[in-house]
Amino acid sequence: MFLACVHGPEARKPPVVQPRVPSLQSAMYVHHDAFPTDALVAKVWGQKLDESLSGAAGALAMRLIEDRPLDRADLRWRAILAGYPWPVAEARTQRVAEDEVPQDILVAAQAATGRDLGLVRARGRAGDQWVLLIGARRGELPLFARENHVGARLVFPGYLILAVPPDGVLQEAHDALVLNQSGEWLLGLYDEQGEVTTFPVYVDRGTPQGPPFGGAASGEIAGDLDEELLVRLDALDLWYRRDAAERDSLLDGVARARLRSFVAGQVLADDKAQLAAAGFFEGTTGACRATTVADCLDVMWWSVSGHAALGSSWGSIGMAVTPVSGGVAIVVATADREDNALPL
Repeated sequence: MFLACVHGPEARKPPVVQPRVPSLQSAMYVHHDAFPTDALVAKVWGQKLDESLSGAAGALAMRLIEDRPLDRADLRWRAILAGYPWPVAEARTQRVAEDEVPQDILVAAQAATGRDLGLVRARGRAGDQWVLLIGARRGELPLFARENHVGARLVFPGYLILAVPPDGVLQEAHDALVLNQSGEWLLGLYDEQGEVTTFPVYVDRGTPQGPPFGGAASGEIAGDLDEELLVRLDALDLWYRRDAAERDSLLDGVARARLRSFVAGQVLADDKAQLAAAGFFEGTTGACRATTVADCLDVMWWSVSGHAALGSSWGSIGMAVTPVSGGVAIVVATADREDNALPL
């Protein structure tokens, strides 16, 4: 009777294995493939993943489990912070029950085999959030730092380098570039086929933790494109912590003229000549076309020509925006006027 009352060892549930998210940030730009460290990711995807893209996917997954919205600008910025200096071609997300296999994500990953992939899962109260990122890498780059000191030399063998320094005056170099100004630089790398990629580097300052554009539209929702453009450019000034440029009617005219040509698909006239005709002898312009004002400005910011207009502290600004098929088109003109300059 005594023995009949003795209980055997209690059945123990296997320990819960929490998802493992890669490092969300890296001080270096680097392409490196490695097998995933998350047990379930490794089980369902037995191939290597790009560590930087996986870090970016992890940052996005952490936002999604908090039900925070994502947008195009934030997508690329997470990749920059995680150390991936190329654009992101596609993002897929899927939320499933804990430890469930996300079939839609795996089908998309299989279809992209051979490209740079980042794949992670993060756990929230509503289950596991999976994120797949597909990179648009072209060419190879050496390991290099995103943050540097004045005088640092970045080497990119075999590439033409077009760089927009903090003062907005375009610099051109081959194979190597010396960072001779403090602040934000946008570097564009080119080969015989054209642009390879663009990416920011920061000199004697830290990298912003959020993108220059993003978030829900305001005036655009009500159809007021001009107001939305002003709101976005004001937000950009706050992002840079700089004084806003003064709106100038002559620069508005330059922007409107260039916008008409841009929308018509014509070759744009030399902007230096147009600016000089309006009395501005230091300045530049940028143009873009996208689905929303924010996305359009984001496209402009990542281009070498557009970044010179948006990323530098100019004294005067002009702008023009118009609806087009599938979205909007924008031209921004920025410049400094010499005190003795007169319109021609």
